[in-house]
This record gives sequence, C-alpha cells and structure tokens, in this order.
Amino acid sequence: MPFGRASFYYASCTSTNDMAQKYLLHAAEGTVFIAEHQYQGRGQRGSTWTSEAGKNILFSFILYPEWLGLDAVFSLNIITSLAIYEVLTGYLQVAIKWPNDIYYLDQKLGGMLIETHIGEKHKIKTAIIGIGLNVNQLYFESSKRTSLAIQKGTVLDRALLVTQIMDAFGRYYAWLQNGNFHLLWEQYIHILYRNTGFHKFATRHRSLEARIVTVNRLGELVIATRDGNQYSYKAKEIVFV
Repeated sequence: MPFGRASFYYASCTSTNDMAQKYLLHAAEGTVFIAEHQYQGRGQRGSTWTSEAGKNILFSFILYPEWLGLDAVFSLNIITSLAIYEVLTGYLQVAIKWPNDIYYLDQKLGGMLIETHIGEKHKIKTAIIGIGLNVNQLYFESSKRTSLAIQKGTVLDRALLVTQIMDAFGRYYAWLQNGNFHLLWEQYIHILYRNTGFHKFATRHRSLEARIVTVNRLGELVIATRDGNQYSYKAKEIVFV
C-alpha cells in the first residue's frame, strides 16, 4: 500500500505521535495520523511545539524498518528532511537546520520528531515520524517563526502538502531500502542551513566560529574552526548563534 493512503484524523489530540503510538504493530506501515490541533505537541528532546488550530499541518506516520540497523537510525532523519525539502522548495527556498528544523532564511517553518524502538539484533523495530509545518498561520509570538502563507501571501492547500510529502518520503524510503546511504547523505549535506562559510556557534563551555563539515553516521554535527580543528557534537550540545 502506498504511503499515506490510510489515515486517522483528529480535531484535537495530545500529539499525533501519541496517537500513532497506540496503533504500533497494528496499523500498516505508512499509516498517517493527522490533527488540526495538538495540546501537548512535542519537539526534539523534550521541547514543545505549539500551533494555531486549523492553520498548519501536524501529522505522524508509522514505519517498520526492521531491515535498518541502529547505527543507521539517523538516515530516517535524512530521508524525512529530503522529502520535506523537495516539496517545500516548490514554494520557497528552504533549508534544513540540523538536526530537525525546517528554515526559511533565519526563521523557523517547522520541525520533525522521530521516535524509534529497538528490536532484536540492534535493528529498528518501529519508528514514528512526526512533522509540524507552519502553513497558513499568520501571527506568531516570536519573530523567529514564519509560515508558507506569510512568505507567499496566499492560503495553501494543507492536504495537498501532506500528500506530496508522503509521496516524496516513500521514494526516499525505497532508496534507503536499496542501500543508497552515501547518495542520500550527500544530498542531505547540500540542503543544510548555513552549510557554507563560517558562522557563530555556542556550546556549554565556549563560543566559537566554525564551518559545517558534515553530519556523521551517528547524526552528530561535525564542524571545523578557522585553525582547521574539527569537533563533533550531538543534538543540544551545540547551538547556532
């Protein structure tokens, strides 16, 4: 069955990842859970995600990638990013801010939350991929956020966007199944936010100016300072300034 052809719809729920969790191992791979409103929306590593009801797209879908090893778990982030990027570049010139945000210039358009469960032999038994994108919302509390409607000056078809993202994801998922790790990784590096030149970053211990070198197989951001030294950081260990 093609991705996204089976779906559950909620006027309001805690989060679409929570709804998907209830159907793990019972619903078909690619089943989508869509909400108009989330009252406990979650972001990466405990952060929250808020969205005006009925304006944006909030959805999650189920995967059973039991063929994928734990050492390749970040590849799910990569193919999700590539799918979103492919669709949104039809509207705006967007970028993926490592590890899980979608940006237009220096403003946030959306984000991803991927939750996995490990099965036997260090394989990924199940995965839930959650996506939130600002589509038709026109007002935000923070100037660091924006939407497609703000930038395009028109209301967009949210259902069409979900369908397009799921179709694109299905293609990239097939590429991953066929072992095209290197090609996918290479494409991902090219769509990263601030992927050229030197930029300011901050860690717990210091501020530094560096350029992005790559994202390694563990999903860590690898940067190089002006003196040529390279450092790798996990999510939340380094922030963009």
